Amino acid sequence: MAITNDAMRWKQEGIPCPDLIVVSGDLIQGTKADTADPDPEIEAQYEEAGNFLCRLAARFVNSDMSRVVIVPGNHDVHWGRAGRAMKLLTPCPDGIARKAFGATSNVRWNWRDQQAYEIADSGMYISRFDHFRKFQTAFYAGLSPNPLQQGDSDLVFFDYESLGLVIVGFASWHGNDCFCPVGDIDPASLVLTQKLLAESMASVAIGVWHHGVVGGPTANDYMDQRVIHRLIDLGFTVGLHGHHHYAAAAPFEMSLPNRTSMVVVGAGSLAVGDGELPMGEHRQFNVVVVDPDSSSVTVHVREMSPAGVFTGSYRNDFGGKTFIELHLHHSAARPEKDNDMDNDIRYLDEAMTAIGTGQYEEALSILPKIGPSYSYRKRQVETMALEGLGRTEELIRLLDPPQAVDEVVRGISLLLDANRLDEAKARLEKASALVDPATYEQLAAFIATRRIIL
Repeated sequence: MAITNDAMRWKQEGIPCPDLIVVSGDLIQGTKADTADPDPEIEAQYEEAGNFLCRLAARFVNSDMSRVVIVPGNHDVHWGRAGRAMKLLTPCPDGIARKAFGATSNVRWNWRDQQAYEIADSGMYISRFDHFRKFQTAFYAGLSPNPLQQGDSDLVFFDYESLGLVIVGFASWHGNDCFCPVGDIDPASLVLTQKLLAESMASVAIGVWHHGVVGGPTANDYMDQRVIHRLIDLGFTVGLHGHHHYAAAAPFEMSLPNRTSMVVVGAGSLAVGDGELPMGEHRQFNVVVVDPDSSSVTVHVREMSPAGVFTGSYRNDFGGKTFIELHLHHSAARPEKDNDMDNDIRYLDEAMTAIGTGQYEEALSILPKIGPSYSYRKRQVETMALEGLGRTEELIRLLDPPQAVDEVVRGISLLLDANRLDEAKARLEKASALVDPATYEQLAAFIATRRIIL
């Protein structure tokens, strides 16, 4: 209610209504590592968080969950499972100070009892992410395309063509557990990101993660700035994060080989307990305005008063204002904004609207108006239209050859439904380079099983 009431004041303060909602981690408080039966409490916390996000989405983005970006934070890691996966390591190995904070290391150090530990149960250790993954999967269920990526990357990918933005949500919990609070992003996620970004024509790429990128001399719960440099090199010019419980915004630059920079925006905490807020800070959220046309990013900080009312936060680090405007650089790794493409984007929006209302023939009639720059998106729309019309034969031809894993799976499923097993097998073999070994074996098993049944 407090956020809704605050939104009624935004227009007169020059703040637009948001197109997107970004949650930069720590959806829940979590439980202590030694809690006897933590799972019911964690599940209850996620249920409460989900209800809140649904209400927020209904108020600001018409309950369109594809416009809600969610990434995990350190509080989303199940500390109890991480602790149960470890056993005491004696004697303490040499170099523990360095090894204990490595994302891929199996050695940890507990400052409380000043003992070394070894990650002995890999299955239990990996399961420390299960609750968040279950929540995130359910939250995005039914979306097409689904923003969740395949494999263990924990990436979420959103391409908002009409806004000129592409957003990638990262899990900065790589190697994170009850003894290691250091933030990091799995290098495999960065490899996948490069591929996904190459398929987007958006001129501005935004990265979202949880951990901050600075910390004091006694802190170790932040992310190495060199990770940010890698994101900049991929083409990201805006970064959004949380974790530190206070709002902040600053440009970070790569010194070499170029001067491309990223605007890094930190968000305050919306629902953290009062005891966890830094001195002088209150509950906060940001309204971030990214304007590719004026090459600017404006960050408005909204802060809760002791009376429970949100207002603008007058900040010394913003020169005594409630907002700060930063320059948005263009990355050479992203396409230049092309006004000639505006019509293409409009036609794509019209085609997607037609799909959403069941006017599949109308959607197909719009597609020839869209230029070659959006050929991949045209193909997606055509796929949905043909599916809606039940024109299976045309769809089978459209998906040959497939251009992505989901097209491989869909094409083979259609052939199996038509009992065209030889064609299904041939298509799978032809597309073997597109699918991972596990998916290939699963599809091959489906085809073999169908032969037995027939």
